[in-house]
Amino acid sequence: MELTAAERVLLHLHAFWNVREPGREGTQAGIAEGARLLRSHVPRTLKALEREGFIDSKDARLLGRTRKVRVYALTESGVRRARQILSQVDATRVEVEGRATTLGDARRDLGLSPLPALAAVDAHGRMEPRVTDLERPTLLQREADLAFLRRWLAGAASIAVVYGSRGMGKTALGWAFAERIPRALWMEIGPGADLEAFADSLARSTGERATDPDQSESVAAALAHVFAGERKLLVLDGYADVDDAVVDALAGFLRGARGRGKLLVLAQESTPVYCRFYSKADIDAGRVAERHLRGLDLEGCRAMLGRPTIDPDGLRRVYLLTKGCPLYLRAIREGDEEALRAHSRFTKAEIRLLIYSGGLAR
Repeated sequence: MELTAAERVLLHLHAFWNVREPGREGTQAGIAEGARLLRSHVPRTLKALEREGFIDSKDARLLGRTRKVRVYALTESGVRRARQILSQVDATRVEVEGRATTLGDARRDLGLSPLPALAAVDAHGRMEPRVTDLERPTLLQREADLAFLRRWLAGAASIAVVYGSRGMGKTALGWAFAERIPRALWMEIGPGADLEAFADSLARSTGERATDPDQSESVAAALAHVFAGERKLLVLDGYADVDDAVVDALAGFLRGARGRGKLLVLAQESTPVYCRFYSKADIDAGRVAERHLRGLDLEGCRAMLGRPTIDPDGLRRVYLLTKGCPLYLRAIREGDEEALRAHSRFTKAEIRLLIYSGGLAR
């Protein structure tokens, strides 16, 4: 299936349609990378989409930047159009390792987003993703966290919630754990997600559709039905500040949880108390298991930076500033100032200091 430049942009932006704060993904540079287009083709494509009413644009100041930049987001009609395109893409018949299936099912099994998945299909309909598309984030010093999840999987609690600040490695931990569980499923939601977005992600990731996606009880029932067969694990990534109806749906699932179904929720450390769908009584009663991720220690930072002989003072400086956050450490290792500006609150001077300190051994 061949997509036009406009369709690629719509699919790319659809992944961020309900985020509360704009990010680099909505800039022309981010769109060019995500939609896999030449940068020179992006401006006229965006203008055409704006004329059709599929996207809006505004000037915004991204986190960590002082100057405003132009960012783009889908309108309501743009979301509808993107979902039409996504349905067509996911319905494409492909072959993976000799098995005939749909691209939607294949990409969910492989953990790919739509555009990389589509790019992996050759002229004969065979899907052969690149190793780099399937590569998982680096996982260091998470043995105790993995052990916690294994104990939870074997225990009575239906839900585990792993909290961590942005870039701390929640998704990497979830992948490392889920990859060992047969028939595990993965779903994602964005910050500020409402019940409709939650139900839509649940349906796309698991095939379970709520009879009434506007009602928390119906969505909770659909979530419970995921585990009606042999399914044992569902991972929910991206949980943060969500609508009350999503909290109610998860609370309803917790109240009715039965059998061997296990829900792993990967949540932002900053998730407000009113979005926590369980109570201390649920933890004390063994219905919910909870864990908070911490940053890497000094030796973990050294390993992530990939510089065994790094100057001790430089290493300690990096450790104290980053608090061992893997996302920041990878950016320092790669000299990626843009990533540090986009994903942190570091000042320009701090970013230069981090890049310098992390490279003292070179």
